Amino acid sequence: MYAKLNNKGGQAMIESIFVIILTSLIFLALFQYANLFSSKIILTHAAARAARCRSVGFNQWMVLKSARVAAIPAAGKRLIPEQLGVDPAITAALQNNRVIDIWELALHSNTRSPGTMLERGRIPEYMGTINHPTAEHLLDYEHWETLSVRIDEDMDLDGKTPGLAVVDVSIRYPFLISVRALRDGELRNPDQDEGMALKGHFQIENQYPLYIEDANW
Repeated sequence: MYAKLNNKGGQAMIESIFVIILTSLIFLALFQYANLFSSKIILTHAAARAARCRSVGFNQWMVLKSARVAAIPAAGKRLIPEQLGVDPAITAALQNNRVIDIWELALHSNTRSPGTMLERGRIPEYMGTINHPTAEHLLDYEHWETLSVRIDEDMDLDGKTPGLAVVDVSIRYPFLISVRALRDGELRNPDQDEGMALKGHFQIENQYPLYIEDANW
C-alpha cells in the first residue's frame, strides 16, 4: 500500500513539472508577443515623427534623429550616457527594507534615476547636432545601429499640389529568449543573431515643395 502511494506521489511530481514548464513557456511567449507589439507601435510613432519632419523640408540627418529619439523606448539598453545608479530616495527605501516605503515611493513620487534625468537633458542637444560625429558622444542605444529610415516621396511636383511622403522605420529587434540558445541550454544567445525585423509605416502630405524650390536633400 505504501509503495503504491509513493509511486503516485512521484508521478504527480513529474506531471507537475511538465505543467509548470509548459505554463512558463506560454507565459514567456505571451510576454515576447506583447513586447514586440509595443515595439511595433513605438516604431509607427517614430515613422510618424520622421514623416512630419520630412514633410516640412528637414534634411536626412534631421529625419534620422527624429526617428531615433522617437524610437528610444524600443532601442534597448542605453550605451551613452552609461547607467548612473538610482535615485538616493530609492536607495534609502531599499536599505530600510520596508515594503510600504517602497510602495509609497512608487505611487506618490516623481523620482527619476540620475541617468534618466541626464538622458532627458541630452535629447535637445542631440537634436541640435549637425551630423553623426557630433552626436555619437551625446546619446547612443543598443539597437540604434540597426535602425533605418526609408522615405519614398513624389519628386515630380509642380509646386502647387502636395505629394505624399511615405516613411518606413525598421529595426532589428532581438528576442528576449533565444530559441537557438534555449535549445543549447541557455536563455540568451551571446551573439544575438536571432531577432525579428520590425517596421513602422506612416505617410503624410509633403508640404515643403510648396515653399522650398530645392527638393534635393
